[in-house]
Amino acid sequence: MRRKFHLLHWLLLMGVLGACNTEPLLPIPTLAVLPTHPDADVAAAPEATATDIPASATPTLSPTPTTPPPTLTMTPLPPTWTPLFGRRDAATAAPTLSAPTAQAAALSADAMRLDAVIAKVENRRRINFSIWLTPMTQLVQSATLRYTYPSTGATEEKRVPLPPQTLGETLKNPISHTMGIDQMPLHEDRILYQWVLEGQDGSQLVSPQQTFKVTEAITEERRDDLPIIPAEASFVSDFPRQALLSVRLTPESPIRQAKVYYTQNTGLVLFSFNVRVPQKRAGEEVEITFTFNDQLALQIPWQKLEWWFMLTDQNGKQWRTQPQFNEYSDTRFHRWTRTEGRRSVVFTYERSTADIDFIVNGTDHAIERLEKMFGYRLLYTPHIVFYNEARHFRAWAPAQLADIFIGLASGVWGGAVVTFYDSLDYTVYAVIQHELTHLFQYQSMRNDDVPRWWVEGTARHFEERNDEDQLLLAKNYVRRRGMPDLTRTNRHLVDTNIGVTYYVGASVMQFFIETYGIEAFQRVHIATARHIPFDQALQNAIGKTRRQLSQEFEAWLRR
Repeated sequence: MRRKFHLLHWLLLMGVLGACNTEPLLPIPTLAVLPTHPDADVAAAPEATATDIPASATPTLSPTPTTPPPTLTMTPLPPTWTPLFGRRDAATAAPTLSAPTAQAAALSADAMRLDAVIAKVENRRRINFSIWLTPMTQLVQSATLRYTYPSTGATEEKRVPLPPQTLGETLKNPISHTMGIDQMPLHEDRILYQWVLEGQDGSQLVSPQQTFKVTEAITEERRDDLPIIPAEASFVSDFPRQALLSVRLTPESPIRQAKVYYTQNTGLVLFSFNVRVPQKRAGEEVEITFTFNDQLALQIPWQKLEWWFMLTDQNGKQWRTQPQFNEYSDTRFHRWTRTEGRRSVVFTYERSTADIDFIVNGTDHAIERLEKMFGYRLLYTPHIVFYNEARHFRAWAPAQLADIFIGLASGVWGGAVVTFYDSLDYTVYAVIQHELTHLFQYQSMRNDDVPRWWVEGTARHFEERNDEDQLLLAKNYVRRRGMPDLTRTNRHLVDTNIGVTYYVGASVMQFFIETYGIEAFQRVHIATARHIPFDQALQNAIGKTRRQLSQEFEAWLRR
């Protein structure tokens, strides 16, 4: 059988991220490069829903779902609350409140309105718990955050200072409590929490218990507490040139400032930019537009954009427009079919129903399998774009990359673009699985010091259809060149040593999981999600330094 070498490299991309004219480095997507010899120093499911998308030379208006997709969580919660962002579905009513404490009566339902409950990581080392509310007929007399660590059962309560309040007005600043992430017990990855609010008459309102999970958390503030202002939204896709995001509204008071917010696939990174506002008088219609193009990000076909505007009127009151969900459609050359699986959305063209089912089911299987391996769930439903031929793939891919890779994935835009390679079985159960592994890694790796042999070795080790003997390849590499130095950290470098990055890396991961168990692997990722440096995360998980791990691996490999 002809050997298949599926290799991945990191691409370093610069871009504009966030607001206030800052230009930090964009997170690094992963690339699957064409086959190279390892010694060379060079780089059963429910029926899916399918929709045909005709090819067209003109921009198309993408439909907007009436409600956003649910946020995933490991712990069942009341249906009106989202566990990580404190975000409620737009179509739901006010939250259902749990029973009050035994000593206090329940606060009247119309006395206080809860607008948002948020838990997020901020400043890398701290967790912020916030609750936004509007006191309707009673002011808050006291606020207490009650939280529990599931692993130990330890429960704590913190009395929280109150911001200024006015009856009938939403708090300008939330009630919040911040704690150091290091206060969590070692290897703990979640906190169960709820707020206890006491009104002026001594009655209480207790929010539903929610789960904050470090490996399923983001670090962004969406301002979901702001009221919605009526507006007509429009999204026009002219891929790959640009997408136009615009709202048209008639505010009672003129809009003086506007900022656009968007995430790519609901999620991990929130971008925001100041937007010019046409000067209008009170009662006049105003249209505000933002252009999403390749100056902001790599133009990925069929990625999903969630976007909204935050507006400030001349009186200083802030509003937000209803979040929109649109796909950046590429209808230039192919008649695409959009298929929703249990856990993924797959875009294909000129594929039989049987092929599409195989791709979708294999992708869903990979996500569910990887969730068991990593011990946490993806925060989003990944979009997988599947090209039938390398030449079609090259027609889309950036010129500097078109001839060297067969797949690309990034947690920023939450998906993968791949091309058919060798066989449908290999493409789904090796290439796509490899790329999905990187999506899981990106969600928990908060530091830049994770070595590439861990990153790429894990992805290659988790491939199900790779017929390469990774152990033999690693042994041959060590025999010819000696044991590589695994103490090196080079995540952000394009490492030309394929043998170390992939073949030795895959064998290290095989040794690590066989020796220390999948729980130790998960503990490393829990630690990196808590911003613990990789070397310390490794030592916390197995009690060994990276050098000791390297020595143990070498002895194991030689046996």
